[in-house]
Amino acid sequence: MGYTARQLALYYREAVAAENRAQAQAIVAANLGFAGGKEAQKAVKGLLERRVQQ
Repeated sequence: MGYTARQLALYYREAVAAENRAQAQAIVAANLGFAGGKEAQKAVKGLLERRVQQ
């Protein structure tokens, strides 16, 4: 079974969007790591709380 051009375009668009989100998250994480302080602590706390809920 083959894929239509539209299906391939939609898949590609979603793959690029997911990669862009991952890069944005990495930039934010690096920035928080270097900046430290209350914002970094808040971000880590939020991540740990989300992990427990899932």
